[in-house]
Amino acid sequence: MPLTAYHLTGTPVAEGEELTVDHNYPVTFLAAVDTRRIRIRWGWGAEEEITATRAAVTVDRV
Repeated sequence: MPLTAYHLTGTPVAEGEELTVDHNYPVTFLAAVDTRRIRIRWGWGAEEEITATRAAVTVDRV
């Protein structure tokens, strides 16, 4: 089943959208990995999987 990340307001997060991690670090959303993790790209180019809560998003199966 496909995964979709959502802002806490309920709107979907689009691939390439800028998010804020740990309250003040801008990152680019790449994909939802599972129901607890997302893949992001930091401003300096490094990619990482983090918990969705660090970016204030949720992930659901659709």
